[in-house]
Amino acid sequence: AADLLARLGSEAEAARELAYRLYLICDRQRWSQEALAYNSLVQSWPQIAALASGLSQNQDNQLEQSAMTL
Repeated sequence: AADLLARLGSEAEAARELAYRLYLICDRQRWSQEALAYNSLVQSWPQIAALASGLSQNQDNQLEQSAMTL
């Protein structure tokens, strides 16, 4: 999830909003398993975002190192 979030870049906030809206729809329809999955994603978002930030920094560092060797 963190890898995907890192790839989304500026679209990440829209993905979080989509997950929350899907949770609301599932909750209203009484689709409890699906609602739980989306709610878990929304609740975990801060941790996923922190991991994604670390991945982005690692990728940036790797690009800098590759550029230095050229």
